[in-house]
Amino acid sequence: MKVFTFFYNRYETATTSKALWENDIAHSILIHSNEDYDKFVKGKTLYGKPFITNNEKGLAYQRNTALDMMDEGEWAVFMCDDFKQIKSVPEQILQSNQKKIDINFGNQHIYRFKNKDIISLKKMFIYFPKLIELAEKNKIHLIGFGLHDNPLNLRNRFTTRGLADGRFWLVKKSNYKFDIRAQLIDDVAWTAENLIRHNNVLVLNWIVPEFRRYTKGGFGSTEERKSLRKAECTYLAYKFNPLVRIAEKKNWDYGTHIKIFGSDNNIEIARKKLLL
Repeated sequence: MKVFTFFYNRYETATTSKALWENDIAHSILIHSNEDYDKFVKGKTLYGKPFITNNEKGLAYQRNTALDMMDEGEWAVFMCDDFKQIKSVPEQILQSNQKKIDINFGNQHIYRFKNKDIISLKKMFIYFPKLIELAEKNKIHLIGFGLHDNPLNLRNRFTTRGLADGRFWLVKKSNYKFDIRAQLIDDVAWTAENLIRHNNVLVLNWIVPEFRRYTKGGFGSTEERKSLRKAECTYLAYKFNPLVRIAEKKNWDYGTHIKIFGSDNNIEIARKKLLL
């Protein structure tokens, strides 16, 4: 399986390539320019095979190049460049046929992740064939993982209509590309695109990859991204309405957050609107 990680600006602090190398996982590193490549070499953060794309700034451009490097129908791993670690429910639960965990507000403390719940990338990759088999049976083209480690998010093994967080994906190539007008929130756009085209995504909530979010470097801090993010939210809320809508979020300026409302009706309306 091809594995891609997308490097930008974290010349000395990008962690994903090293983590993959430490787990004996061959991978390709997509870099925008020769100048950036030289800086990553100097920063000693490249441990896989680098590809210089000469794309302009923007993650969606790099994702599309990764798709160009795949065959139609092929699955690949897409990872961001600032990987930290992976949390997981106990293996006996993960390997079982269990679909739910009886977690509620009163007992959630029992299910909080502990140090023993950290697994390696190599172990995580072992689960991919079964996930892909399940996705193929259901004509799903996008697999994601848990967004955060709040125990209440662990009730259900799978989510099929919510956001597939773009920091770690399994992507099946089809005949469409990433929308280059959505660079900061391309994962919302790609999730919505997949819901419209394939009706579901597959998110395994019981494995939670963690990344260093909104740190210096990458495509900018939260403040640096704010105006562009607001423009992208407006665009995606219009494009995928009513599947994607502007939504309130605590401590966020209005208009800088969108949410997926993945009902059958909303998917069908958006599908007809986009003539799909």
